[in-house]
Amino acid sequence: MRPGRDGAAAGLAPALAIALLILVAISFGYSFFLATTFHGDDHIFLAYARYAPNPFVAFVSDAHGGEYYRPLPMAVWWLLGHRGGGSAPFAALALLLHAGAAALTWALLRALGRPAAVSGGAAVVMLIAPQNLDAASWFSASTDLFATVFVLVALVAAARGRHAAANVAALAACLSKESAYVLPLLVLLVLRDRPWRRRLAAVAPQVAVVAAVIAARTAVLHGWGGAGDARAGVGAKILQIAVGLAHVLTGDALAGGSVGRELIVAGAGAAAIALAAFSAVRGWRATGDRGRLLPFVFCAVATLPLLAAGWAVGARYFYLPAVGIAWAVAEALAGAGPATRAVIAGVLLVVGGVQAAQRRGEVVLNDRVVAASRRAVAAGLAEGQHTFAIMGGVKDLDLAVKEDPRLAAAGVLVLTDVPASFVIVPDALAEAAAPFVARPPLPPSGAYRFGAVRVVGLARREDEPSLGEVIGRFPDLRFVRLYRLPTGQIVARDVTDETR
Repeated sequence: MRPGRDGAAAGLAPALAIALLILVAISFGYSFFLATTFHGDDHIFLAYARYAPNPFVAFVSDAHGGEYYRPLPMAVWWLLGHRGGGSAPFAALALLLHAGAAALTWALLRALGRPAAVSGGAAVVMLIAPQNLDAASWFSASTDLFATVFVLVALVAAARGRHAAANVAALAACLSKESAYVLPLLVLLVLRDRPWRRRLAAVAPQVAVVAAVIAARTAVLHGWGGAGDARAGVGAKILQIAVGLAHVLTGDALAGGSVGRELIVAGAGAAAIALAAFSAVRGWRATGDRGRLLPFVFCAVATLPLLAAGWAVGARYFYLPAVGIAWAVAEALAGAGPATRAVIAGVLLVVGGVQAAQRRGEVVLNDRVVAASRRAVAAGLAEGQHTFAIMGGVKDLDLAVKEDPRLAAAGVLVLTDVPASFVIVPDALAEAAAPFVARPPLPPSGAYRFGAVRVVGLARREDEPSLGEVIGRFPDLRFVRLYRLPTGQIVARDVTDETR
């Protein structure tokens, strides 16, 4: 009977594997196509796609307000934005980049001679880690995804001795995000077993690439660039980085905004990383193989650019360091049985599923808020009004409303009560709107410049004009408040008379 049972189990294994793959495919389709939408900085990138004269302008001119130089992803946004199709093309790009990062993690570890269990396990963790999925599902984080993918391509090529390809990938990575500037250090790390002369020969061209991109960046931005926001102190920055790394394996959906649950979730993620570190140190002492420590060095090097950021808060900041964490976890689980690894993968998928479900609710709400705001603006236009103050909206509501071409051409201005929002001020309203613009300006140069269009940041809450000054400058201002009905629908109510 035993051989028969073993044969039945062996025959069932492929069917279970196929069923699992189908489940993962359905889960990822839901996460990337149903639980995503345009929000936050996405609207600024979409404005670039609409108004920039061509996809290459960001390579040679400051299109990002003096903040950043990331022309390659901006060119891709321009191309996708001109194709139409809503968010679907951007979701497909995000899924492709994320799957590519996982596949390249596998390729890198195979090129470094790690066992199949380690390389495969790292790729799976990279693919399903909840915080990575969170980063990949936000379209504006494509800069981080592009940079990570090209960094991994460069590392794989360098490990295989294909230095020309590595240099081309290094250029693409550095043109995607500044976090890729640590690539030469990562190359030295992955080539640690090579003679120093060969390592330096491989790294020297990449240092030249980084230097050339920094020079181009400085020339285009007319300076070093950077955000105009306040910066976190050193202690706060270190805490932000520690919390961000702890969330790679747990995400933040289960925290639910509760401080107590946040401590539990972050603690669980930190404990998992600590156990992987303990396993690495024990393996190093038992075998003398310092290579077991490489994942943590990789993570530390990839985290270095975060020290230069104003705030290291957000899943996207930890996408490249997550490669090291996925690698470390895979090394720790290499000796575990298939059942243990399957249970851990299942837990990560469940957490990711909860996160996607929560995000789906936010997506529906966001889209309904934007749709209700567009209806309110269209109704006001029909009565000859061009300025609106919409309360209960979303960030960058003015840009979101103007993604409707008819409203964009009507010369409207939409103010909102969400801090740090950006607007396109029509020329006819520029003088009246001047007190509403942030001082000091955001971004540093005062505006994003997309072709002939200027996108400016609204004044911070403490610097906003008084209600009397608002009405004095915009006598026809229509005040609108958005309400959420028990059914989940969003309705817009004109509250102009009672507000006045």
